[in-house]
Amino acid sequence: MVKKKILIIYANTGGGHLSAAKAIETAIQLRHPGNYEVVILNVPFASGSSRVQALYESYNMMLKADPSYAKHGMKLLNSFNPEKMLMPLIPKAHQNLKTTLLRERPDIIVSVHGIVNYGFIQLLKEFGWHNRVPYVIVCTDLTENFLKGWANPDANLILATNERAKEQLREYGIPSYKIKVYNGFPVSPHFFKDNTGKADCRKELGLNEDLFTVLVSMGGMAVPRNTYAVVHSLVKSGLPVQILVVCGMNVELKRKMDRVARKSPIPIKVYGFTDRLPQMMAAADLLIAKPGPGTIMEATIKELPILIDAVKEPMPQEKGNLEYVLKNETGLRISHYREVPELVERLMNDPKEYAWIQENMRRIKNEDAIFEIAETILGQIPPEKEAI
Repeated sequence: MVKKKILIIYANTGGGHLSAAKAIETAIQLRHPGNYEVVILNVPFASGSSRVQALYESYNMMLKADPSYAKHGMKLLNSFNPEKMLMPLIPKAHQNLKTTLLRERPDIIVSVHGIVNYGFIQLLKEFGWHNRVPYVIVCTDLTENFLKGWANPDANLILATNERAKEQLREYGIPSYKIKVYNGFPVSPHFFKDNTGKADCRKELGLNEDLFTVLVSMGGMAVPRNTYAVVHSLVKSGLPVQILVVCGMNVELKRKMDRVARKSPIPIKVYGFTDRLPQMMAAADLLIAKPGPGTIMEATIKELPILIDAVKEPMPQEKGNLEYVLKNETGLRISHYREVPELVERLMNDPKEYAWIQENMRRIKNEDAIFEIAETILGQIPPEKEAI
């Protein structure tokens, strides 16, 4: 039997989109081992165009410099369709993506990014494949105020994380029958399938098994100023803690954090881009993070209380994520970095508040969501199709 092929497309703006793609792939392979071929495609890379790659990389550059810059980009991207405008100007990228699609000939395309959808659906139309090859968008923003690019009316189905996200899609013009809501998020099963205990995880990571452990993870690009400010405040605090710092794809930040770790009076372990986050979250007592949706929901699954970075106004697409944490009382707000030691100490010494946060996480977490998402995607694949 010929395996059905699932093409999952993303762009490397931060790390959350790739994580969502891998989560869907993992869920499919766990539930249907060997039955489907899953291909994950980085669209800017596949375009073969340095100009396209530079456009997507500009988002990461804004994050490195100052996340507040992203709000200007958000306004710009919601004022016009950048894909529609740029496609005729970059014929090389258009041709390379056509070649990729012809080579892969997928049975279904799944998008986990808000700015790839117009271009790929146009390619399907050019080939006469539109609606013959279903196109599913998995919107990875938790609430409203996200990019209009998620809301493509030519998609066959759009998956939303909750009712508020559904309402935003409707405001953007998507009819209700094209939206399916899951009260959950595409979190990798690795975050809940491995039941290794805290002590064993600490031992595997080379940590002190008895120290309160703080995990600092500021997203795929690990915003440098924020990460350094948080770690510096804890190093100077004198608190009896140990720190795990994840620097993601930010090589420069990792070098800086390595220097801090060598001089620190408290234990610090520094990681670059890593697939050990499930293990780190199991080892940690507290997460300090920016309001990225993936990290928030991964921590929720692990019942790991959060200190959420709100020192500066969040990026527009992440503002709702901050509100989500505060509304559900799954974490505390950081309004100034000097508050970090006080907030850490507060949760270290108040088991009732700590337990309350964990109880709130148990109330809203949904481990089944990723499998429901995977099954919905598979359910969109026609049982038989004409050769394409």
